[in-house]
Amino acid sequence: MLEVEVSGRVDGTAEVRHLTLALLAQGGIAMDDYSDHLWTAEEVADDRAVDGLHFFGFRTHREQTALPQ
Repeated sequence: MLEVEVSGRVDGTAEVRHLTLALLAQGGIAMDDYSDHLWTAEEVADDRAVDGLHFFGFRTHREQTALPQ
């Protein structure tokens, strides 16, 4: 198991996806903090949505969980 911490201050979506695909090149699954889904390399590469969220979908997650103002 490998855990990668990513700061949310700068959009690093492309870099996170690239790293994830490199790490999953020989198989395995990935998790992110924004869904309960276990992601395959194919799902990450295809930018698939599961329950309305993409891998590392922090923007959509923030919109879905924001408190009304």
